[in-house]
Formats: sequence, structure tokens, C-alpha cells
Amino acid sequence: MSTSSIPIESLQLIYTVQHPCNVVNTDRAIETLGGRQRLVDAFTHTTTSQLTCAFTPSNIYERPLRADRHKSTGILIRLRRNKRTKTVTSIHVIGILDTSYSFESLADFQYLPMIKKDDHQYESFLNRLALNRQCLDKENLERQCPLMCIPAIFSRFFDPTDYAFRPEPKARPKRTATTITRTKQAINSNKLTKRNVRSSSAHHIGFDTASAPTGPKSLNDLYTNVDQSIITQLRRLFEQRPVWTRNSLLYHLKITEVILKRIIHHVAYFFCNGPWNRCWLKYGYDPRLDTKSKIYQIVDYRVRAILDPEKNLVKSRTSRAYHRSSLIPGQISTTATTISASNTKNYAEEMYMFKRTSLPLARSIHYQLIDIQLDEVQQMVHSNDGLELECTEADGWCVTDYQNRAREMMSAAHEQVYRQYQRER
Repeated sequence: MSTSSIPIESLQLIYTVQHPCNVVNTDRAIETLGGRQRLVDAFTHTTTSQLTCAFTPSNIYERPLRADRHKSTGILIRLRRNKRTKTVTSIHVIGILDTSYSFESLADFQYLPMIKKDDHQYESFLNRLALNRQCLDKENLERQCPLMCIPAIFSRFFDPTDYAFRPEPKARPKRTATTITRTKQAINSNKLTKRNVRSSSAHHIGFDTASAPTGPKSLNDLYTNVDQSIITQLRRLFEQRPVWTRNSLLYHLKITEVILKRIIHHVAYFFCNGPWNRCWLKYGYDPRLDTKSKIYQIVDYRVRAILDPEKNLVKSRTSRAYHRSSLIPGQISTTATTISASNTKNYAEEMYMFKRTSLPLARSIHYQLIDIQLDEVQQMVHSNDGLELECTEADGWCVTDYQNRAREMMSAAHEQVYRQYQRER
């Protein structure tokens, strides 16, 4: 036996690949790994390139295996021995094992386009799959072809994992009028009582609803504990104008939101989306059939952060400063109405009206076009008078993209007011 003495510094680093198949043809094995250049890229870019193995490299419908990279320590040696005597004749050190790639993941399903022949044999037609312009010709589209259904997506997991299936959550039964519950008194007396369904009394419709409601749902709780003068005033407001927002009604009636919520559904219905989103409309009035209703359409205006970076001028609607007067010095509104001794609130026109001379009362307010006191906005609204052809969900009877155009004009006016306030401060 002969040995060779080689310095450790001169030994080369060896990358090993444990192929998942029984390798008989080395060239075919390298082809399944993507070719020699692919191996070089995987060995060179260890952090970005992955080594994969495809059993049929020409088949695009299979999912290749992904190799796991490991650091290894060892020495690769070559032994020569006598076949008869089984004795080692020579030992040669080739290099040091540095990195190894092993395919430890499971092989996914392999999909190959096949066609069944008459002799019950299958033949692949993968080489005939070619997409070109001729495929879109009518005669080619109507030609009979083999059916092949491939999966829309392969599994995202390469390694088998233990998945603990959780039981399906039990669906809560819908609460009906006959739902039997226990109250505190019933628990003590061992008796069962019935609880009614909690539902809204108002009509809520969308833009796609066929027709507008003509009356309230029920009159059983009509005007409970409400002053008749308030109801008369509410009806008079809807006679003057068929569409209102909640803030505009609160300003004109000088009542609390609780009282308005109790009586509004007897006079008007609610629009959930579309150009009249979050508006109350008079029963029987359908704005989708009246071109003049475009002046009541909504603009969802929100104060831009660049106009109030510290957010100390325009508060949110949840703030106590929401119902306040204008911030511009010298233009404080004095309109205030006392509802009761314990509930006093200041009502200002800025609750629902956009003015050029004052700041909004909240960072987000739904304005009606008729309540925006800007000449340029009103000119845009009436620019297509007599030319309204169709009422759309996005723009209603107005010109295209009316909301964004109105917001730009309102932001420009808001910026002028903000600069004036900064100068006066």
C-alpha cells in the first residue's frame, strides 16, 4: 500500500450533492440538477441561489425538489484495492468536505401531459405543446385535443409538518323573537322569559335598491316622549329640502342625537352608499329619478395632514371640541341653544357647511354640494345642467370625478384660511 503526503493548505474545498435517485448516468444526473452552470451558481452564491432537482427537466408541469444546504466537516479520499485479495493498495486525499446538499423533502405529484393509445399504452405529447399565434386561430380553437388538468398551485411547504387540526367554531344561532333567555329575576324565580329582537326601525337602502320607501316600517312607538313641536319642525325641514345630513338636521333643530335618532325614521329613510351616502331622504323621494337632486350629493372631505400638521386646529369628531365655533379670531359664532340644564351644546354652521372664511369643525365631514360655499364648486356642479343623461353610483348626476375635483378646490380654500390663522396668531 502506498500513501501520498499532501499539505493541508493545498487541499481544495469539496461540495457534495446527495442525489435523491440512484445515479447511473452522471450527465443525466447533472441535467436533473439544472446543468453544470446551475451547480456553479448554487455553489458560488450560497445565500441567494437554491439547488433543485427535476426528474424530467423538460416538463414544466412538475415541481422540483429543493435541496437543504448544510455545513460539513470531513475529508474526501480515494482508495484503491485488489479485487481478489480485498487489500488496499493506495490511498489518495482529494480534498476537504466543506458544504453538502441533500434532498430531504418529499417528492410532490408529477404531472405529465399524456394521451392514451389504442393498445392501452400512454404517450407523452409534451414536445407538441407550443404556444404561438396559430393557437388563437378559430380552427385550432375548435379542434379536439386531449384534456389535461394541472393544479392551480403547488403546496407551499417542502417538508412534512405535523398540523393540529382545530375543531370548527360552532356557529352562533341567529337570535329570533322566540329566543329563550334568562334574566336576573328569572334565574331567581326559575322561570324563562322571552327577549325581542334588537333591530333598527329605519329603512336603509343602497344605490341598487329598486325603489325608495314610501313610509315608515311601524307606527307603534310613534313619537314616544318627544315634543310635537320638534316633529312639526322636522317635517317642515323635509318639505323645504328633501335630502339632509345628520349634522345639518342637528343644527336646524337644536336637539340631541338621541332625540333625532328616535324620530327621524318616521319622516325619512337612510341612503347607505352612492352619491347620497349617509343622507336622510324624505319618504317617497327618489334622487335617482330627479336631476335636480345633484345639489344634495355628498363630498367626503378630509383635512389633509399638510394643512394641519400638529392636528391642534381641526379636531376629530370624538373630541369634545367638535361642536365649537370657528377658530378664526373675530368670527366666533354666538349661536347656542340650551336643551336642558345638564345638556348644553354650541351649534355652529360649520357643523355641516363649508365656508371660505373658517376652518372645518372636524378632520372628516360629509358635506352636501349645496352647503359648500365656494363659487368654483358651484360652477362645477351646474356645468352640466340640462345635459344629465344617466345617474351613476360613482358620480350621480354630476360631472365625472366630481368629488376629487371638489376636494381640490376645498383644500385650496382651506390652505388660505390656515395661512391667515398663522399670520394672525
